[in-house]
Amino acid sequence: MVYSIIISVFLIFNPTTIDAGGKMYQPTGNSKYYSKPLTKTQRERQGLTKKPKMVTCMLKKRLRAKNGDEVCIYQGQNRTYEMAIEKNCPRKYKCLYNPYGEEPNIYSVIDSLNESAK
Repeated sequence: MVYSIIISVFLIFNPTTIDAGGKMYQPTGNSKYYSKPLTKTQRERQGLTKKPKMVTCMLKKRLRAKNGDEVCIYQGQNRTYEMAIEKNCPRKYKCLYNPYGEEPNIYSVIDSLNESAK
């Protein structure tokens, strides 16, 4: 019993470290071993950046310019508008959620495209 008390006191007050001094393979934060930057997905999962909210926008208007390009206006949830200039306008389009926006003026874009075609 005396030996067990002496051994337990020795183990409690002995300042040894259990660290093996091994290499950290995936450190995080401001560690001195930090070498790789975080990927986009890792930043989103850790809350450092926010993933943009995308909504499905449906084709609302389509006009063709003289050079053959089409100007397309899409409308999504809560008056989210998006404008694209393409050869062919798809019926559905994933656009960035921007609620309560104003509809773009499609006629001014058509006029500027026709002016550049001259």
